Amino acid sequence: MTVQPGHWQKLNPATIEAVPDAPGVFEIGNLVRTILFIGRGDGNLRRRLEAFGTVPAGLPPSVGGYYVRWALAADEENAASEREAAFRAAHRDALPSAPTSADRPAIRLVARRAA
Repeated sequence: MTVQPGHWQKLNPATIEAVPDAPGVFEIGNLVRTILFIGRGDGNLRRRLEAFGTVPAGLPPSVGGYYVRWALAADEENAASEREAAFRAAHRDALPSAPTSADRPAIRLVARRAA
């Protein structure tokens, strides 16, 4: 059975409160809905998302904030594997991963001369 998450919603306290207290999987994305994280609810989606908060640690900064979508699934392990496989199929066998500081270019400061 294919697990399809619902519509993207802004990740904020009101959205988290609307998430059911049930097992399932979720995806966190940025403003343009690029998936940054695929996770399991560990038995309770709402509690798991509350633990992430509205600004999840370890994810790259997102100017427009973060968005979330979820799907209820009794078998979270299989549902998460299925979502990861769908992501891999669409992204050349890669998984979403937060870039490390080594992936980010260093900021270069230059002196400006007045004309």
